[in-house]
Amino acid sequence: MVGHITYMSDLSMAEKFGRRIREGRRRARFGNGFEVEEYLRDRGDNFVRRFDANSYLYITKAMDSFDVSAGQDLAERFRRILAKVLVLSFRSDWLYPSSQSLELVRAFKRASVDATYCEIESTYGHDAFLLEAETETRLVRHFLETVTRERTPAEAKGLVAVRSRTRSG
Repeated sequence: MVGHITYMSDLSMAEKFGRRIREGRRRARFGNGFEVEEYLRDRGDNFVRRFDANSYLYITKAMDSFDVSAGQDLAERFRRILAKVLVLSFRSDWLYPSSQSLELVRAFKRASVDATYCEIESTYGHDAFLLEAETETRLVRHFLETVTRERTPAEAKGLVAVRSRTRSG
């Protein structure tokens, strides 16, 4: 239950719950009756029913131990990337803050990778990636249209194997 609140921003928590007391419900022995408490309890109960705890431990371990840099400078790791890159972030996301996305963008730039960065204003916290689909779709569509326009007609038809070599080869 406690971990779930990191998926929402301060503003979205305040707008959704504030300090409202749950109406018409008897308070639990140790509860305070706030709407947010009932919401978090319900979310926690649903989570436990839907996910096997051991699977969740393995997924969490895999996520925590993943290191895109593999102990190297990020720019060095990115030097072989030939594609154009779009990085999206949400200003209110606490789990993947914009500062980390900008760190990736700086590394792409140092590696001479063509990177585009867009920070989306949202009050939904980490859940924004689920709830701001229209904005994300518009940005991704524009990025893909731009990349597609920059290709030659032969590339667009798949007739030419372009950029099949790495930068080092």
